[in-house]
Amino acid sequence: MYLWKIDKLVDDFRQKKVSQKEQFKYLLLFTIFTLLCSDPFLYVGLPYNNYDTLQSILILAMSVFGVYYCYKINSQGDNKEFMIRFICLGLPAVIRILAMFLPFFVGAIIIEDLFLLSPEALVSGATETTLIQVATISLFVFVYYWYLSKKITIVSRCAAPNKPSV
Repeated sequence: MYLWKIDKLVDDFRQKKVSQKEQFKYLLLFTIFTLLCSDPFLYVGLPYNNYDTLQSILILAMSVFGVYYCYKINSQGDNKEFMIRFICLGLPAVIRILAMFLPFFVGAIIIEDLFLLSPEALVSGATETTLIQVATISLFVFVYYWYLSKKITIVSRCAAPNKPSV
């Protein structure tokens, strides 16, 4: 794995020397790096509490497990084109899950605003992360990876029909 010598990686890709397993490692590290680097910027200028820490840990753990699970599903099928499938199927999957979750998100916001947040917090807009938000976002991330893994299963099984379905 090359983390600095990108020209060597380019050569390996040109010579078709980068295996599916190696591509998975890059995707996993990219996912971890992106989450760790972007997460602190989400809280700049906002109140931070223990629920923010919990949410960050849960999203990181579910993302690492989700990427790994999708990779394993793909490798149990035809073991081809994992990154292409992950990215190309991931976009419509996240759009579909967002559309599905929109009423759920709106309901959670209404419940939170009516019953959990103080009037001062609502007026100032300086609300802290709540357990409902952590649960809602965590459920969204879980459902996304579950749904994506199901679609990857279908694609990878079509090319390898003699393997049993998971």
